[in-house]
Amino acid sequence: MTYDLVVSGGTVVTASDRFEADIAVDDGTIAAIGDHDSFEADTVVPADGNYVLPGAIDPHTHHGIYNSLADDANTESRSDLVGGVTTIGNFFRRPGSYPEIMDDYFEVAEANYRHDYFFSLGLLSFEHVEEIPTIVDELGITTFKWYMNYKYAASEKFGVDCEMRDDFGNAFIETLAEQEAPTTLGYHSENVEITNALAGGNPYVETESDADAASADYGTLVEEFPDYAEAQSLVAGASLAKQHDYDDSFYAVHVSAGRTADELAALQDAGYGVTGETCTHYLTLTAEECDDRMKVNPPVRGPEDRETLWERVADGTISCIGTDHCANETEDKLGETIRDSQLGFPSTGTMLPLILSEGVDEGRIDLERAVAVTSTNTARAWNLYPKKGAIRVGSDADLAVVDLDETKTVTPELLQSAGDYSIYEGRDVTGWPTHTIAGGEVAYEDGDVLAEPGSGTHVDRPI
Repeated sequence: MTYDLVVSGGTVVTASDRFEADIAVDDGTIAAIGDHDSFEADTVVPADGNYVLPGAIDPHTHHGIYNSLADDANTESRSDLVGGVTTIGNFFRRPGSYPEIMDDYFEVAEANYRHDYFFSLGLLSFEHVEEIPTIVDELGITTFKWYMNYKYAASEKFGVDCEMRDDFGNAFIETLAEQEAPTTLGYHSENVEITNALAGGNPYVETESDADAASADYGTLVEEFPDYAEAQSLVAGASLAKQHDYDDSFYAVHVSAGRTADELAALQDAGYGVTGETCTHYLTLTAEECDDRMKVNPPVRGPEDRETLWERVADGTISCIGTDHCANETEDKLGETIRDSQLGFPSTGTMLPLILSEGVDEGRIDLERAVAVTSTNTARAWNLYPKKGAIRVGSDADLAVVDLDETKTVTPELLQSAGDYSIYEGRDVTGWPTHTIAGGEVAYEDGDVLAEPGSGTHVDRPI
């Protein structure tokens, strides 16, 4: 028979194996895997001795936070394909009733994403907690987020009648644990009693200008958001999840500190099923080289933290990579002082290349582990597997053909995001996709994004 598409001549790499094979695709899914030159197809993608990986998944993005969801879905999915990302998870938070407002957001997303996506909803009130069964059953959304950084700030920031204290978190976890469908709770680890005190007030609530704002720099952020405030909060949140037998579905987002990663390892050694995520900026930067462009919460820390995080990625303690991606432009990102500057930066397009360059090329992890942390483990954690994150018959044909020897210098033009800057600008990165295949179609090829807006769709869960 003749297939729709064949990826030919490559080495297939999964989270546990690598082997020489061609991959045949029909109707958007993997139809067969076999010896080289054993399939005929309408379209042949030449891997030519390169490596064929499952499409990368960035579970931690914030589309629609600084721009419209329509704009971000279009431009940021374009950038994602440059970097071999074929699915993203959008942490999405709104104060209204989700069953009442999400249809409009789905309509916008469906018209603009160039690859598949899923929503993870930030719950902001007890009313949102009560909506969980409807969200799961009717919206196909099974993943959520508890923002510990909005404790005591949600009422002013979002206009909700909730301070997001532990009684709210307890009801949140208890309700998730009651659902028949598998769910996941992303947890922002931060003890705000500590960080607010050090920062002189909650940074998420409008206050008068800090008299010392002009003298604040990146080191100030590190001091005001210390590693122990993150580590303590992780342990407390995981313990609460354990009380409801929900620790296997508890996911610690953006672990930034070596201390936190070590606490995560201790929890896992004690029998907790907690999943840990770190982000590429924590693995590739240090506070000493950061400026206002890298403002993010939690902040980038020291070189010891960076190396501990890599060790914990390698030993399995940290099993997923995200980016905390936000699309913004320099004129909006940078304020008069670092306190006025926006949180977040565009980075999904560099996720997989940075892991290949700083992880595989530098000998910190092998290629199989890179696949695990950028795709397979993420698919499992966010209830997408085996539809996503796998190269197997029946899985979605989301693939990245990568040349591990290709070095490119990062520029905004290369990444094709709406962002006019990159925190990695000027950096030489080794290991880039030559082709990205999304839903069985060639979506990116040698510098050109071919997928049109509307090519992607929401991944309804449970799978």
